[in-house]
Amino acid sequence: MSAAIRSLASLREPIAAKRSGAIPAPALARRLEALAQDGFAAFEEQGIPTRRLEQWKGTNLARLEAMSFTRVGPTSTTTTTEASAGDEAGESFDLEFVDGRLLPPSASRATLPEGVRVLSLAEAAVDAPELLEAHLGAIPDLKRESLVALNTALFEDVALIHLERRARTDRPIRIRSLATADGPESASASFPRLTVVAEPDSEATIFFESGCRGEAPGLTTFVAEYQLAAGARIETVEVQTGGPERIHVTSSHARLEANARFESHVFSLGTGLVRGELWVTLDEPGAETRMRGFFLGREHGHVDHFTTVDHAAAHCTSDEEYRGVLGDDSDGVFRGRVIIRAGAQQSDARQSNPNLLLSDRASIDTKPQLEIYADDVRASHGATIGQLDEDALFFLRARGIDAAEARLVLTRGFAFRIVEGIENESVRADVGSQVEAALAALHPTAIAAAAGDTAKSAAAADSGGRRA
Repeated sequence: MSAAIRSLASLREPIAAKRSGAIPAPALARRLEALAQDGFAAFEEQGIPTRRLEQWKGTNLARLEAMSFTRVGPTSTTTTTEASAGDEAGESFDLEFVDGRLLPPSASRATLPEGVRVLSLAEAAVDAPELLEAHLGAIPDLKRESLVALNTALFEDVALIHLERRARTDRPIRIRSLATADGPESASASFPRLTVVAEPDSEATIFFESGCRGEAPGLTTFVAEYQLAAGARIETVEVQTGGPERIHVTSSHARLEANARFESHVFSLGTGLVRGELWVTLDEPGAETRMRGFFLGREHGHVDHFTTVDHAAAHCTSDEEYRGVLGDDSDGVFRGRVIIRAGAQQSDARQSNPNLLLSDRASIDTKPQLEIYADDVRASHGATIGQLDEDALFFLRARGIDAAEARLVLTRGFAFRIVEGIENESVRADVGSQVEAALAALHPTAIAAAAGDTAKSAAAADSGGRRA
C-alpha cells in the first residue's frame, strides 16, 4: 500500500463523521454514507492509476503515490476572511470552496432569477434533499475511475445547481475552488464536488475556477455531474490555474436527454500536473454537445486531457476541438474517444486536436479515436503538431512588428479561437484576460527557445553547405 493510500485511509473517518453529522435528512444521510463506503472500496480495489491502464498511458502519477497527506479539507484555523483576503471580487462568486469546504454563501445569489437555485450541501439537505438523493453520484462509474471513487469517499461538501423547468439566467453562475498551503513539506487533499440538475428547457452558463493560494503541495480532485433533461441547454466554462506543486484532476460527466445541448469550455493554465476528463453521453435523439479546450504547457508542467463522447442514440451531434500550446520543458497529452453505438444512426461526430510546440524541449502525445458501430453516420477526427508559421511571422516582421511581439500575436490568435467560442460575454472577457496573462508569462521563455532553435538550424544549414 502506497504512502498516499495509507494516509488518506487514516483521514477518512473524521470526514465521513463530519459530513453525515451535519445532514438533517435521514435518507440523504444514508445515501452519503453509502457513497462514501462504495467510493473508498472502489478506490482501494483499483488504487492510484498507473500507465498500465490505457486511459492513463500518457501520465505518470508516481509523485502522487509518494505523497503522505497531513489533512483532507481545510485547517481548523481557516476562516472566511483569511481565505478571501485581498480578493475584492469575492462577492462575485455564488459559492466558494476552500480546500473542498464551501464558505458561508455570498449575497450575490440573491440576484438569481426565480427557478434557479445554487445550494451548499447543508442548504440542499433542508431545501432539496430529494435532488441529491436522486442525482449525486448517479452518473460516474466508480469501478473504472479510481480518482472519482476517491472523491466520492472523501468529499466534504457539494455545490448543487438546480434549474427548474424553463428557468433561465442571463448572468453566469460563478463557483470557485481554492487549495491552501501549510508549508512545502505538508501535502493536503481537496475534494470539491458539483451536481447540476437542469429540468426541461432550462438554460444557464456555469463558470468554475480552480486555483491555489500560495504554494500548496498535494492533490485536488474535482468531480462534476450534469444531468440535462429534454431541451435543456447548459454552457460550462472551467479555468484551472494551479501551481507547480499541485496535482489537479477534474472529472466531469454529462448525460443528455432528447434535444438537450451541452457546451463545455476547458482552459488548463496551471504549471503543475493537470488531468482533465470529460465524459458526455448523448442518451436520447437530438442531443448535442460542443466541447472546446485550450491547454498551455509552461515550465515543467504536464497537461493531460482525456475525453469520451458516447453517441448512444440516433440523430445526435458532437463537435470537439482541443488546442494545445506547449513551451519550456512541458509536455501534453490528448486522448479523445468518440463511440457511435449500433443504434445511433445518422450521428454526426467531429473531433480535432491542433497543437503548437514553442520549444524543442516540449512535447505532445495525441491520439484521437473513433469507434463506429453504425453504418449511416458522418464522422471525422484528426490531430496536428506544428510550430508557428514562418510566412506569417515574416509578414508581421515586414510591417515593423518585432520578433517577440509577432510570435505573441500568432500564439494569441491560435489560443483565442477557443476563447471566442464562449457565448456568455462577461465570462468570455474574464477568461480572455486570464489566457492573456498566462501567454505573457510563457512568452519570454518561448521566444528565447525559438531564437536558440533558429540559431541552431542556421548553424546546421551552414555546416551542411560547407560539407557539400
